[in-house]
Amino acid sequence: MKTMTGLAPNGAHSPVYSAGQRDIAPTKWSLLQVIEDIREPLGLKGTSISLLRAMISFIKGDQITAAQDDGHICFASNVALAKRTHVSVQTVERHITKLVSLGLLSRRSSANGKRWARRDTSGRIVLATGLSLMPLSARYSEFVQINQTHKERAASLSILRDKCAIALASLKRYLPVRPDLEAFFNTARNLLRRRSPEEALTALLTNITSHFEEVAPDQADNLRDTAPKNEGHKEPHLNQSVKEEDSFRIEVGPDEMERAYPRLCAELRTARSQTDCERRMSDIANHLDLGNLWFDIKKLGPAKTFMTLGYLLERIESIKKPRGYAFHLLQGLTNGTLAWDTLLQPMRRRKSL
Repeated sequence: MKTMTGLAPNGAHSPVYSAGQRDIAPTKWSLLQVIEDIREPLGLKGTSISLLRAMISFIKGDQITAAQDDGHICFASNVALAKRTHVSVQTVERHITKLVSLGLLSRRSSANGKRWARRDTSGRIVLATGLSLMPLSARYSEFVQINQTHKERAASLSILRDKCAIALASLKRYLPVRPDLEAFFNTARNLLRRRSPEEALTALLTNITSHFEEVAPDQADNLRDTAPKNEGHKEPHLNQSVKEEDSFRIEVGPDEMERAYPRLCAELRTARSQTDCERRMSDIANHLDLGNLWFDIKKLGPAKTFMTLGYLLERIESIKKPRGYAFHLLQGLTNGTLAWDTLLQPMRRRKSL
């Protein structure tokens, strides 16, 4: 069986760029993707990303370019943007202000503050006012660097969390069962379940180590330096998060994907690139009204994101509230009460009489 590394089982794959291709201007959807990747350090909510996606969809062509006004200026009204993002006009106005303040958009205002476009006799736009998306292109290199730094920090934080989990499990083996330690273990487990900051995890590891020095001083130094391996054999009883992650390492062939998710596969089969796949999936999620929950689903990883969306799409006629259904589905996948292979069960459709 093949490991599923992309989003489309029989469709597009992520483009691979050589060193000589880095000067190629990114597509408008690539610009959106890098902003989506750094939405956390930028402090952006999912609605802001959805609004950016709507603005970009109004731009003609595949790139944000200053050559013509319709290549970088979105002159759609707030009403049109609100309709496309499924939010209120007031919400659109609030998030536009946020995006402008972050330097992701710039305003080209007319005298009356309206957005409009002037066309020549052939219908070509020659002048427009509205919201310019040029900052996305102009600051692309900066955003890529922010994304790289964010990924490195996230990886470092993940290693620190795993160190704490391993150390906590080791400490429990050495310490006798004592009621006064239950509060400490409960606090530690809660920290590991949440997205705790680096300072909190560092303090937790220090506390665990100090307890360890009381019962096994010869093991304390090794405990500080313990770094979980990414490959090879893992002891699931040492680290629950590792156990859960292992259970979601998915190896599924394209034929199995076709059988389980024919609708989603059909939607993505003609995609031209991985970016196009991601855009189409986001459009489907938007159509299903998943809202900000879609960004949480994407944190499951490419394969599980594909499977979750495909599972929903196959059963959409029988689901009254897709967002609520997706929420419970995500909870089950996250806490381990729902196995990933459950999502591969084909939809049983009623036979017509």
